[in-house]
Amino acid sequence: MILYVMRHAEAVESSDALKDEWRYLTEKGRAAVEKISPAIGKYGPKPRLTITSPLTRAVQTAEIVAEKACRKNVIVASELLLPGGDIAELVTQLKGCGDAGRVMVVGHEPQLGSLVATLLGRETGTVSLKKGACVALDFDQDKDDKPACFLWYLTPDKKPVTSLKKAFPQK
Repeated sequence: MILYVMRHAEAVESSDALKDEWRYLTEKGRAAVEKISPAIGKYGPKPRLTITSPLTRAVQTAEIVAEKACRKNVIVASELLLPGGDIAELVTQLKGCGDAGRVMVVGHEPQLGSLVATLLGRETGTVSLKKGACVALDFDQDKDDKPACFLWYLTPDKKPVTSLKKAFPQK
């Protein structure tokens, strides 16, 4: 299965009047997602299923990507993609999505970076995704140890990086 892991784009800051869960994309954030979305479909097969955090900024990112990069895409929200969600449970959920063939998850840092690091079998070092960026992985649901292979990393306004070492250098 091809797994796309995408961090939500730039969102407004939270304040006393605006709770974190209601933060929405800025105009810059919307523009970045609209620009990167067609490239996701260009460099890989179009996702069929999108699983998103239920927070506003992630849902908005998922909706824009689904409109611009996907055909016949279904969007579902999962509490496992809320900040602080359990990575092992999320991996288990993703393993059950094999029938979709091409799945995108949209969420937040540092959780998504932990997910990517876990799937790539990185025991040390972390992966950090930029806002509005997408990682493509070849995910084997039948493997427990290092179940994914890196395909590419795409950030707004950049060409895809196809080297894991260049995309996420270990410190």
